[in-house]
Amino acid sequence: MKKISCLCVSLILLLCSACGNTESARMATENHQENHQVSTEVSSLQNADMVSQNQLTYSNLDSNASILEIEDILTEAGISTNYVDTVLSWVTDYNDSMRGCQSFSLAGDFITIDEMAVDYGEYYPMSTQWFKLNHRNYHDVVCRIVAYELNQDNISVGNVIKKEDFDCWNENTAWLYTDGDILFGREAIEGDHKTYVPFPLIDWDKNVQAEYFTLFNPIHITEQCSEQEMFQAICEQWNEQEISFKESAFSLITFWTQSGDRICASHAATLIEMNNGYLLFEKTNPESPYAATKFSSTNEVKCYLYNMMHLDYLRYDDEIGTYIILQNDKLL
Repeated sequence: MKKISCLCVSLILLLCSACGNTESARMATENHQENHQVSTEVSSLQNADMVSQNQLTYSNLDSNASILEIEDILTEAGISTNYVDTVLSWVTDYNDSMRGCQSFSLAGDFITIDEMAVDYGEYYPMSTQWFKLNHRNYHDVVCRIVAYELNQDNISVGNVIKKEDFDCWNENTAWLYTDGDILFGREAIEGDHKTYVPFPLIDWDKNVQAEYFTLFNPIHITEQCSEQEMFQAICEQWNEQEISFKESAFSLITFWTQSGDRICASHAATLIEMNNGYLLFEKTNPESPYAATKFSSTNEVKCYLYNMMHLDYLRYDDEIGTYIILQNDKLL
C-alpha cells in the first residue's frame, strides 16, 4: 500500500504494451525522450508525499448483511458465483475461528473510522488463536490466493512454469513458501505443529496451481532497481509467460516490492468498479482478517494500500523501499 501518481493515458499505454508484445522495446528505444518522462512520472509514485483520505469505510464481513452485500457486488461485477461462494466460505471459516482473537475486533456491517489504515495487531496472538485455540494444523489462505480465486477467469497464462520451479519449496529462500504450505501441505520435522496439511477448503487442480505460481513467482532484477525498471521487468516476464488480462468491472491489484535481486507481489487484492466508486476486497495478511473497503477514487485506493503496507513494514522496523501498484498489467 503506497504512494500516489497519475500517469498520462498515452504514456501508460506505451509502457503496458511491453506486456503484450516485444514491439514495445523497439518503440521505447526510438522514443527515449518520452520514456524519460514516463520514468520521471513513475518515480513520483515513491517520491511524492501521500495525500491520504481522512476516513475509511470497511467491513470484515462478520455479519449476514455484509456477506450478502459483498456477494451481490462481486457477482454483479461479473465474478463467477462459484468463486464468490468459495471465497465467502473462507471468510466465514476464518471469522468463526478468529472472532475471539485479542488482536482485533471484527467489523460486521460497514463502519467508518477516522484512520488511514486498519491496525489488526501483532501476528503472534493471531497465530496462537489459529493454531492452538482452534487446533488448526494448516495455514489460512494468503492474499494472493484469495485474489487469484476471484480473478482467475480474467487471467490467461499461456506458458506455465514446471512444478519444480514453483518458488515455494525452500523454507529459507522461497518467497512463496507459505503459499506452498497452503496449497500442497508440508511435513514439519520439529515444532509444535507436527504436520501441515493443505488448506481443506481449496480444490485447485494442477493446471490452476501451475498458472498461479507462474503469475506470482518472483522475478529477478538488479538490486535497488527503480520503479520504471521494476515495471519493465514484470512486463517482460509476463510477456515471456504469455500472461494477459481481460478488461472487466473487476481487476487484479498487485503491490510489488523488492528483496535483494528479486521482486514479488507482496500483496494482492480485487478491485471492483461500481457506479458510485470502488470496492477493494482482500485478505489483509496471512493471519489477519478479510476486508472489504469502499473508496471514491483509485487515488484513495493507492493511499490505503500504501498505508496498510507501511504499517506492516513498521512492525519489523523496516521500510517498503521501491514499489509499484498494478491493476492487472497496468500501473494503477
